[in-house]
Amino acid sequence: MQRESFITITSLLTDKFNTPVDTITEQTELLELGLDSLTLMEFVFAVEDKFNIRIPEEKLDPRNAGVNLAQVCDVIDELKAKAQTK
Repeated sequence: MQRESFITITSLLTDKFNTPVDTITEQTELLELGLDSLTLMEFVFAVEDKFNIRIPEEKLDPRNAGVNLAQVCDVIDELKAKAQTK
């Protein structure tokens, strides 16, 4: 079963960034999505807006090689959990 954060990210990628759904897995690296550096930052901003969170750059820098969607989901889930405990 896929986690809610991944389902939401998949929807964002397909709807807003025209990414083919068959290219999106939790292991897909951000740099494999075919997004340039500006669009990668737009993607991060869209994720932040969708989940109502702010992702610190030290937690997730989308320009770093090897960052995959599972890591993005981990950061989202962690930040959401912290926000719920406040």
